[in-house]
Amino acid sequence: MVNTPTNYSDDDATREALRKVDSERTLHEIYGLFYGAMAAPKIAEPSQYVTMIFDVDNAVDTSEEVSAEVHANLMSLWNFIARWNPEEEPFYFPETEYPAMAQGFRQRALDNISMINYFITGLKLGGTEELDFSEDAIDAMHALAEASTLLQKEAEAKKTFDPKASTELFDDLEEFMADSFARVSLGLKDAQAQ
Repeated sequence: MVNTPTNYSDDDATREALRKVDSERTLHEIYGLFYGAMAAPKIAEPSQYVTMIFDVDNAVDTSEEVSAEVHANLMSLWNFIARWNPEEEPFYFPETEYPAMAQGFRQRALDNISMINYFITGLKLGGTEELDFSEDAIDAMHALAEASTLLQKEAEAKKTFDPKASTELFDDLEEFMADSFARVSLGLKDAQAQ
């Protein structure tokens, strides 16, 4: 089950803004990066993640208007994720329509793998070290590794997907991911408080 934010500008607008500047990052990667950066002991500054989203060396020449649009969309998402309270609010995934066929399920698996990977990248960006994790956060990180392995198997599977069963599987895996992201975020905060 994918939850979508109610007080964030628009995933489609953010995707379009990223396309205009030829960013290679997907929205799943950016969500993961921002969630990880927000969970980290030292919240990363925008200047730290900008180079991860944009290839500065091969930047597309854009107008000030396009640059402002991209910045506004990213800051809107950043601010939305910064306000997320994992104890009380649902976890949000990028709003994405996947075709109910093999290609759509494989893409959904790859998107979720990239979200997990960039969550970990965001944690590193914020200076997270092994000692920062509570025991539950460590368990949640192991759970994310298991989810990533299952998703990779689904992405590589040479099978025909049953739309109903596959949708249920991915919904369950995303719930598992959401729970793990929340547990890591809370576990890092608990460890910081001690």
